[in-house]
Amino acid sequence: MSSPLLTLECFEVEGTPPSGAPLTPQDAESLRAHAFEDGYGAGWSDALEQMRDEDALRRAASEEALQAVAFGFHEARDGLESAFVDLARQLVTTLLPELRPVALRQHLEVELRALAARHFTGRLEILCAPGSSGAIMAVAQTNPGLDIALLEEPSFTEAQVLIRIDQMERQISLDNVIATLTATFSDTFKPKDTVNG
Repeated sequence: MSSPLLTLECFEVEGTPPSGAPLTPQDAESLRAHAFEDGYGAGWSDALEQMRDEDALRRAASEEALQAVAFGFHEARDGLESAFVDLARQLVTTLLPELRPVALRQHLEVELRALAARHFTGRLEILCAPGSSGAIMAVAQTNPGLDIALLEEPSFTEAQVLIRIDQMERQISLDNVIATLTATFSDTFKPKDTVNG
C-alpha cells in the first residue's frame, strides 16, 4: 500500500473513539462541534493578532508622519524667516537710501507745519548739507508765515537736518534710522538651531 502524498494536521479532540471503532452519529456530531469550536477559536486568535499587528503598524506610520510634518513645518518657517530677513535687508540697504531726500523733506515739512499751526513768531534756523540747501529752501518757502534762516553745515549728509530755535534743537537724521535698522537686522535675525525629534 502506498503512503499518502498529503499529511493533514490532526486536531486531537477529547472523546475521540479509538481507531477502527464504528463512528456513531452522536460521536460524529460531537467531533464536528469540537472541530468547529477549535477552528473558530483559532480564527479569532489569528484575527486579534493581525489587528494588533496592523494597529502597531498604523501607530508607527502615524508617528513617522507627525515627525515629518513637524520637520517640514520647521523647515518652512525657517525658509520664510530667511526670505523675510533678506527682503527687509534689501529694502534697508537699497530702497531706503534712495528715499532719504524725499522722506527728509516730508518730515521737515511736517515739523514746519506744526510750528506754523502754533503761530510760532520767533526766528528759527535750519542747518542742512550744502547739496540739499535748494530742496530745503523750497520746503521752507511753503510756510511763508515763519521766519526761517537756512545755514549750510558741511558735516551733514543729505539725510540730516537740524532745526534750531533759540537754545532748543531738533535733529532729523535718516542716516541714524537706516543704521539702526541695519544693525537690528544683523543682530536680531541670526539663524537659530532647532532640535527635531
